[in-house]
Amino acid sequence: MISFYAKKARGLMSRYIIENRLTQPEQLKAFNSEGYFFDADASEKGELVFKRHEQ
Repeated sequence: MISFYAKKARGLMSRYIIENRLTQPEQLKAFNSEGYFFDADASEKGELVFKRHEQ
């Protein structure tokens, strides 16, 4: 089941990158779609962490 969520998140993020023509990784911090969001507290330099609200 976890792989389903990971696949969905990758697809949503890919669409976000393409539609918004992102050119810098930092721009991904604004990603917020279908319950997925950037978690600044869990992220580290060079590693952006995204989580989803439990359903």
